[in-house]
Amino acid sequence: MTLFENRETRSSLVCYIVRGMLFRLVLLTLLLSACCAFLQQKPESSSAQPILLSGDVKFTHDPSIIKDGETWYLFATANGPVRKGELPIRCSKDLQQWKQCGYVFDALPEWITKESPKTKELWAPDISYFNGEFHLYYAFSVFGRNTSGIALATNKTLDPSRADFRWVDHGLVLRSEEAHDFNAIDPNLIIDGQGRAWLSFGSFWGGIKMRRIDPKTGELSSEDTKLYSLGSRTTGESTAESAGTAGKLASH
Repeated sequence: MTLFENRETRSSLVCYIVRGMLFRLVLLTLLLSACCAFLQQKPESSSAQPILLSGDVKFTHDPSIIKDGETWYLFATANGPVRKGELPIRCSKDLQQWKQCGYVFDALPEWITKESPKTKELWAPDISYFNGEFHLYYAFSVFGRNTSGIALATNKTLDPSRADFRWVDHGLVLRSEEAHDFNAIDPNLIIDGQGRAWLSFGSFWGGIKMRRIDPKTGELSSEDTKLYSLGSRTTGESTAESAGTAGKLASH
């Protein structure tokens, strides 16, 4: 008599097979449930989420932002139909609701109208804080030409209600002429890990350049007078390189 001719043996074998099938079915169900839960889970709070903006946000070109106290301050190129000054400032407590809260200058500084008579507006402000003051680098130029310059204004605070609130214009930091292979606009300042200050700038022409800055004065460094070249584009349909921004990379 063979194995399958024994009724008890056949019954045990069938039960064994059924139990195995049930086990696999339960395991598959659990795996599918886990996969569905993983795919449907909501992003963690640390995930990047878009910030919806409202208020005075139109015509905000070339923005640069910084926080002083409990308020965020955003500086930009003046654009749009309403122009009551140069380098408008927008304020926000939560990075969502914004309001216009002044200008750096009521009009073009007089020295710029003499240096560059065809300049009609100031461009691309860059705000940073070092050496106990807020430093605002800004550019002046004429569209399509590289007869440009970058200047500096400072302030002890960005809160206009404080007694020490006052923009001080320090004038020209660097400029470019027609003979130069760069354009002195679109400034961006960064402090490196050794406390050295660097100012990158440039648009079209020879690309993005950089000069070292004396952090005590905010002016060009007398120790390092080299003009560094950070990037240029020599091939393709356009050779444009503009508005460079430098930042620190996290160490790993």
